[in-house]
Amino acid sequence: MKFSHARKHLFYTELAKLITAGFGIRDAVRVMLDARPQGAEATLLDALDRSLASGTSITGAFAANGSAISELEQRLIGAGERAGRLGPAFEQLADYFGMLAGARRDALAGMAYPLFLLHLGLFTAVLVPGLMSQAGLTSILADFFILIVLLYAGLGGIGMGLRALMATARHQAGRDRLLNALPLVGRTRRALAMARFTKVYHGCLLAGLPMAETVETAAQASASGALAEAGRQLLLALGRGAALGPVFLSCDAFPPAFARSYSTAEECGGLDTDLARWSAWYQEEAATAMKLTGSLLAKGFYFIVLIFVAWTVLRAYGGYLAELDKI
Repeated sequence: MKFSHARKHLFYTELAKLITAGFGIRDAVRVMLDARPQGAEATLLDALDRSLASGTSITGAFAANGSAISELEQRLIGAGERAGRLGPAFEQLADYFGMLAGARRDALAGMAYPLFLLHLGLFTAVLVPGLMSQAGLTSILADFFILIVLLYAGLGGIGMGLRALMATARHQAGRDRLLNALPLVGRTRRALAMARFTKVYHGCLLAGLPMAETVETAAQASASGALAEAGRQLLLALGRGAALGPVFLSCDAFPPAFARSYSTAEECGGLDTDLARWSAWYQEEAATAMKLTGSLLAKGFYFIVLIFVAWTVLRAYGGYLAELDKI
């Protein structure tokens, strides 16, 4: 069973609540197991319990379940463990996945009616010509079923292709920039990447990690090829003993407002506060962009389906009138 964003939101909320209340991580895991969770959550908790009992570190126990725990989660939990701030790390993850779950829920709600219209339109596309040709109900339903299968097969193929392209964009800056240049989708991707980058960067600063490790960890957790490339430039600057502010300003991977803010915060020693503010801002920006994208796509899809239904009906009756004309 897939570990959805909504389930992860609840999972990390419960962990944060127990850790903040003074429970150790092993005790927190066992309390959650006693609540009889289901599916992927139960599997993960059971694996964590066994790993922790064998003496594995908290970070190692989560990392051992890479199929369920993303790189962002591993790195943020690792920083929280090293700083003794697991509670805040889990709260950050709960907040992040809550945002993703809410945006996905809104998008699905917005697409429900257009999808209903699409199926109605496809049925109309089969029903009207079938009635005109005096085909039987069984034949009409069979044609509708074949059309639905072809539709979902096509959508599945497109979805797999997009997933593969987005997976390569995690490591290739050129493809990442190409996707970021797309209208609507690009804004969402950029905001999500910056939200991940700033969250992990802030967590590493609180953990007191060396700057080189902080930069590398945040760049990799961003899941963005462009930010990973910028991270390598930042590491080169650190190797030279240079300040990072000018590098942030010169990298087009970082939004200008963020780069200027980082540069001034570095000068005055306020990186901790500044990154916390930007992390919250980019998370809100990502949520807004996802809702806007879902809303506009739903409306566009709705309009296309209406045109398709009207065209199907008019074409069928046009053919019928043409036959009457011949007679």
